[in-house]
Amino acid sequence: MTSATENDRSKFSLSQIGPGLLMAGAAIGVSHLVQSTRAGAMYGWGALIFVLLANLMKYPFYEYGHRYAAASGQNLIQAYRQQGRQIFVPFMIISAISAVGSFAVDAFVAAMLLQYLWLPQVSATVLAISVLIFCWGLIAVGRYRLFEQVTKWCVILLSIATVAAVTMAVSTVVSGFLSEPLSSGSIAPGVESTVLEVAYTTSSGRGSIFSLKALPFVIAFMGWMPGGLELSVWQSLWVQANGQDSGKAASMAEASFDFNFGYVLTVVLACLFLVLGTLTLPAQGMAAEPAAFAGQLVGMYTSYIGAWAEPVIGVCAIAAIFSTTFTVVDAFPRTLEAGIYELWPSARASTLPIRGAIALILITLATLLLNFFTAGFEPLINTITIIAFVFAPFYAWLNIRSIRTLPVESQPKPWLIRLATVGLMYLSGFSLLFIVLEFVLGLI
Repeated sequence: MTSATENDRSKFSLSQIGPGLLMAGAAIGVSHLVQSTRAGAMYGWGALIFVLLANLMKYPFYEYGHRYAAASGQNLIQAYRQQGRQIFVPFMIISAISAVGSFAVDAFVAAMLLQYLWLPQVSATVLAISVLIFCWGLIAVGRYRLFEQVTKWCVILLSIATVAAVTMAVSTVVSGFLSEPLSSGSIAPGVESTVLEVAYTTSSGRGSIFSLKALPFVIAFMGWMPGGLELSVWQSLWVQANGQDSGKAASMAEASFDFNFGYVLTVVLACLFLVLGTLTLPAQGMAAEPAAFAGQLVGMYTSYIGAWAEPVIGVCAIAAIFSTTFTVVDAFPRTLEAGIYELWPSARASTLPIRGAIALILITLATLLLNFFTAGFEPLINTITIIAFVFAPFYAWLNIRSIRTLPVESQPKPWLIRLATVGLMYLSGFSLLFIVLEFVLGLI
């Protein structure tokens, strides 16, 4: 292989990292910072299997999003509309419900971090509203390219910080055990607390994630791991928007490279956050108070890197949740606007800023949700993520139906089709089990 060929391949790879990182930006937020760390704190290493299963079983349906857009030049919203109004209207209703919940949860996590680090005197609700308005303003001014670039750097910044924190955490644990004098049978000075902490946080004395009692958390955990299945719709929209903005539609190979790069990144970081939660957080779950919860997140890093790093880690954590909020604020109005155009094609001729109006309505409804959801922030997260998981089989079914309309040469490989079938059964089975146990039998 010549040097020129290698350079061309390198340029191709780097140039195609776009919509895939937007998907990573959407996923690496509450699901990673909150849910993965909670899973590690409460259930330890056993939770890792559900990280891997959720990502594996959802993979085909996310993959279908970029595949459909690259092969057809259309997005999944158009594919859903072609399946009939009786299917499309429920999709729009589900999207609107998910949008309000996602706006509220993502913005509030960002607000808690801002409050903890720099603005303790400002209400978290006020900060959450400000975050949403700021994100939408930046999207409206910068359009797609600025949105893409900001999200890329947010994801890269968080990735570097997380890898560094996990490396130092594991190094601390290993060095603690290695420094223990084997001959005396006693624990070396300064190592006792580390060894006891690690032994405690990784012991089987924690609650079992395979118990019936843990099922609601498992459902909530997988609901946004790595994200709701509406991300497949967003992926198709971003691939389409990227092609329109650049003036060149992405090939199937380019779209696949971009998607898989972003997806692998989300899986790896989810596992790393679970490791941090297992090694660092106490087995007490998420703190009830916003400031205490934000302190827990930042403390995961500073407990190993050092207190001096708190400002840097705080910026990285805010970058992570900001990238998610930024992505959500772009994607849901974009989705609902496209849906309105499919239902009422004449709306395309309107001079009204439909997407901007949708964003403002969603921000208003999210504000009301934050003000009136009195059960607490943790129940809010669980409620929204459980809803996402329960609706996941609907998205999965729609994506399977949509992908079948593509030409033979654009169809997925047989192994991916089989995995999609297994994934649909997995998502449907867990959803039905939860609904029966929770609402029919009242056992959880």
